[in-house]
Amino acid sequence: MSQGASTRPSPLPLIAPEFPSRPADHRTWGQLHGSSEALAICESARAHKGLTLVITRSTADAIRLEQAMRFFLGLPPEEDGPAVSDDGLELLSLPDWETLPYDLFSPHQDIISRRIRTLHRLPATSHGVLVVPARTLMHRLPPVNYLQGNTLLLEVGQSLDIKSWRMQLEAAGYRHAENVYEHGEYAVRGAILDIFPMGASQPYRIDLFDDEIETLRTFDPETQRSIDR
Repeated sequence: MSQGASTRPSPLPLIAPEFPSRPADHRTWGQLHGSSEALAICESARAHKGLTLVITRSTADAIRLEQAMRFFLGLPPEEDGPAVSDDGLELLSLPDWETLPYDLFSPHQDIISRRIRTLHRLPATSHGVLVVPARTLMHRLPPVNYLQGNTLLLEVGQSLDIKSWRMQLEAAGYRHAENVYEHGEYAVRGAILDIFPMGASQPYRIDLFDDEIETLRTFDPETQRSIDR
């Protein structure tokens, strides 16, 4: 009997269908019932070097699939929670506008925020899964340089002119409010500025000292209390 250390075979995933390896190579997955479809996508995407695009028939199918994939990736069920698994696989979704072409009202602010967050992260995602309903995939999207050019970046110690800042927010479609509760709202109370940026999971509170950002914290929109820096 050999005295050397024994080697154990690495565990294999329960379901791991292969992806096409070259152009015009088609693969068909079958016998996937219940949540096994989400498990198969997660395991195959882990082995795939790049971004995996998953197209669903409807918005309901996309939501169901995303929730199941969050379970298998060990992510919280909340849509605004962390979207990167422990092994580095990022889960993204591009929700439908949920409006008809001739509706007289705009999409909900939360939907706009989720879409902006996904479009902002997508260019930097090298290993992940993007879940998109088929109807949503047919819509035109803004150029990458447009999103980058309209991104608001703030940091402690940065100079901030309140008047210019308000004009910039108004031009971007933000609404002034007494208290900030929803995406796209901002409030100004002396040297304290509250804003709920589109694409953010929490609103931010900016404390100014003269025209310089002294602190930058998140806060709870329900209680209006600051959380952390």
